[in-house]
Amino acid sequence: MKARTAAYAGVQLGDYLTGRGLLALMLTALAAWGYGVVNGLTLSVFDPSASMETREQLQQAFDVLLAAFALVAAALSAQSLVARHRRRRYDRVLFSNAVSPVRYYAQGFVLAGLGSALLGAAAAEVYAVAVHPISLAGTAAYLVLAWLSIGSLAFLLSVLTPWHTPVLIALLGADLAVDRLVTALHSDGRGGAAIDLAQYLLPPGHVIVALASSFSRGLIVDPRVLAWPVVFGILALVAALLLLRRRPFGT
Repeated sequence: MKARTAAYAGVQLGDYLTGRGLLALMLTALAAWGYGVVNGLTLSVFDPSASMETREQLQQAFDVLLAAFALVAAALSAQSLVARHRRRRYDRVLFSNAVSPVRYYAQGFVLAGLGSALLGAAAAEVYAVAVHPISLAGTAAYLVLAWLSIGSLAFLLSVLTPWHTPVLIALLGADLAVDRLVTALHSDGRGGAAIDLAQYLLPPGHVIVALASSFSRGLIVDPRVLAWPVVFGILALVAALLLLRRRPFGT
């Protein structure tokens, strides 16, 4: 059965790279254009003899776009997997043979994470050579973290509902909004345990966004900061696999 599942790996990775991965790159390119327009960046910032201030602008721009690509790629990691197959009854064809649904979809999800890390690292390599040096290892590690944390939630939601993408976007939006509220309250000397606890009931998107700069610069990240995104991702992934094992297909 493992051999039969592995036979789909090439197709699954190819589907991701030419479909969801390409879409993630296109959306990130659109975000880059928007970021440049909003912040008034021109081609002069790419001058190798630019000032330190300009180089810092380039680093900040890369951090923003890295976070954007990481979240988009993670959100799309489960697209066209479980929910789409169930809706179109593809699962009845796939699993009419001796192929484990759990192994098949887990493999597809892992390959999506690998694909996003490969695409992101390749784009980062081009950026590092042509524009501004950044940490390729840190960039790849950051994309893996986003895949595990946010992608696992996308995978879980795909098992639960065909509306997994809108639900995920709503949850991430709520998390970022709550984080801004918490930051504003704390800066005014207000807030409390209740509002802080609310953040742990939502996906750790704000943590992922905040870590982009540290990873892209190759800095050492405090393991305590990584604990919540990692634990959240593992719990969501385990829940998705358990549901796949227990929930009948074609329902």
